Amino acid sequence: MNTPANDKINYNKVLSSVAYDMRNSLTLMFQTLQNIASQLENNQQLTSEEIVDMNYQVQRLNGGLTQLMSLHSADDDKLAINVTTELVKDMLESVICQNDLFSSAKGISIELIAPDDLTWCFDQDLLSFLIDDVLSNAIRYSRQKIIIKVDIVDGMLTIEILDDSPGYPKAMLDAAAESTDITQLTSSFGRMGIGLLFSKLIVFAHKNQTLHGQIELSNDSQLGGSSFIIKLP
Repeated sequence: MNTPANDKINYNKVLSSVAYDMRNSLTLMFQTLQNIASQLENNQQLTSEEIVDMNYQVQRLNGGLTQLMSLHSADDDKLAINVTTELVKDMLESVICQNDLFSSAKGISIELIAPDDLTWCFDQDLLSFLIDDVLSNAIRYSRQKIIIKVDIVDGMLTIEILDDSPGYPKAMLDAAAESTDITQLTSSFGRMGIGLLFSKLIVFAHKNQTLHGQIELSNDSQLGGSSFIIKLP
């Protein structure tokens, strides 16, 4: 996979795209609040769908703020990271818990396969954000099940998120494998394009001597859907 460091990123376009997506989330939240207020005024019972949608938009808004703050502090197309030694399973369980309302409402089961005592060095905030973004998208498009698998492959921490969704569009798979112009990425895939760029920046910022992090996307999931793989040295 070519890294984003090989291309000069136009941060004005990235920040503009993130801000636009945040505005959309705020608009949807405002509409949901209006619906809730109307139902309460008419003594109608609130539906779980509206609460779940509100929670999802809050997560998107929080994600947008995380992207803005991280990209604002980026230097020479590289994110500033704070690497600490963490329990991998604990971090993943926390992310799954954050998405419990969304996954339960959608009827999606999430299975975590990870060693209890495996530790690794990474930026917990940024990696948690990356996995949360991938997981929430997987929940949105999956039919019944998601599996998160953790392993050490060729000396790299490997976190694989598998689902039974219809899979990624071919153009998205190509964009993940190659360096892609940010204008094309955001115009073609919107928030998913921004998320893909940010994912590349996060994993590439994790280095160990000559090795750096990688992401791999495919439609070869054992569940019949998509696979998102994160590799960290």
